[in-house]
Amino acid sequence: MESVATNCAVCNGSGWVPEPGSFRVRPCDCQDDLRRGLRIASSSIPARYVPHCTLAGFHERNNPSLASAKRRVARLVDEWPMAERGLLLMGPCGSGKTHLAVAALIDIITQGKPGKLLFSNFQDLIQQILASINSDQAPSRTEILEPVLTADLLVLDELGSQKPTQFVQDMLYYIINTRYNENRTTVFTTNYLDDPRDAKEESLETRIGKRLRSRLFEMTERVVVDADDYRKSVSGKWV
Repeated sequence: MESVATNCAVCNGSGWVPEPGSFRVRPCDCQDDLRRGLRIASSSIPARYVPHCTLAGFHERNNPSLASAKRRVARLVDEWPMAERGLLLMGPCGSGKTHLAVAALIDIITQGKPGKLLFSNFQDLIQQILASINSDQAPSRTEILEPVLTADLLVLDELGSQKPTQFVQDMLYYIINTRYNENRTTVFTTNYLDDPRDAKEESLETRIGKRLRSRLFEMTERVVVDADDYRKSVSGKWV
């Protein structure tokens, strides 16, 4: 990875700038950009989201639900690292849940606030764990789960998306219960509601089990995002 300082016209790539009238030097501003880039990379935020997903770039679309959700995520960012509860962002596909969750991570990093931050898609996480079972080359289950269990702020995207087999239920219980016991902050996104509007749809409790839904009541504040799928209405543009 090329250092930001390499092409910096201010410090000529040294990372340091002389202070006028003295023999002292101070870190160049380009070092802040470098640190932000490294933290974003280490947080595993998908590249697709990095340029777009900030709170400032989130369009409310004249939708009170989106405006309310944006304010709640902004409060989490403002309170970090003293936030007492995480968030459970619930709503249909394309309503902006992942944008808001990622924006929390990026805005915390941009503001230089402390903490080990991590993005993880639950379905991808389960596939990685399954791949590790029969492979000597893949990272072990312990290596895969360690960052997820120990992150100070975890975004766990697409909760309930994986078919609720016993293995999936066991892994999900281990992750959530460990973070619950350690008082670690988690932001969840899910397409499943507590009270589905269509009788054919499953509830979140059905997808993850009664015990875990109970823990989420204590771990998170529920934020229901009620909006149309922006992917259908805005082609090729993030909102």
